[in-house]
Amino acid sequence: MIKFIKKKFTKFLETKRYLYFLPKPLRMKLFNIKKLKFYKTKTGNYYLPKYAYKDIIRNSIINNTIFDDNIYQLSREYIKPNSIVLDLGSNFGQLGILFSKVQKNVDVYCFEASKYIFKILKKNIHMNNANAKPFNYIISDKSGSKLKIKSASLKDYNTYGSNIIKIVNGNSYDDYEEVEQKKIDDFNFDKKISFMKIDIQGYDLMALRGSIKTILKHKMPIVFEYTPEYSEQLNYTFKDFEKFIKSVDYYVVKKIDYYNYLIKPR
Repeated sequence: MIKFIKKKFTKFLETKRYLYFLPKPLRMKLFNIKKLKFYKTKTGNYYLPKYAYKDIIRNSIINNTIFDDNIYQLSREYIKPNSIVLDLGSNFGQLGILFSKVQKNVDVYCFEASKYIFKILKKNIHMNNANAKPFNYIISDKSGSKLKIKSASLKDYNTYGSNIIKIVNGNSYDDYEEVEQKKIDDFNFDKKISFMKIDIQGYDLMALRGSIKTILKHKMPIVFEYTPEYSEQLNYTFKDFEKFIKSVDYYVVKKIDYYNYLIKPR
């Protein structure tokens, strides 16, 4: 019994659960402090937000696990030597860094919309000597124009990576940033694309629509995320994904988990 209590108490301290006794406004201020800390882990070396104790992606990396490991394991079946991988929604860069090491001479294009997370992504790519190129864009079906989006925060989400791309109108928010939209079709890729992962918090459908020429040319397997909660806010349904999938002569291979789907060409 004593060992059991000790184990529970140790976990309570390690997971910083005691912080949840703080008033929520104070707790949120602590969680959103932008100071970084360097961590050496089994999957690589990462700079991560020091005080973002509720960020589940941060915590997964620190605890030597791969966040979205099911997608990483799936990617290993498809990533080819001397190819390109598109990682849309790279977050802190763990998957993108690991993608670059699956085979020889793999170039990973890492896209991240949040300016704060993008700075961390660049640091982590450098620290791991990964063959990856970071880009700070909102990947969409439009190019050139800039969108005002709400800055990433842990106030309403359990990870920075879950922040929906929320467009700011006028002066409705004090904390916003301007980020350029870009289509994947605007890029010139000098090698075959062997795999594409999309996880950009509601903009997955728009990203697919802006990638149609690239998809038809490279015919790579694609993992995308469909989140019903985001689709309601952005005014689309899964039927819109099905319509797009059919238009490029792809099919749904399987539903990987609650949110993610694998599609391939027929």
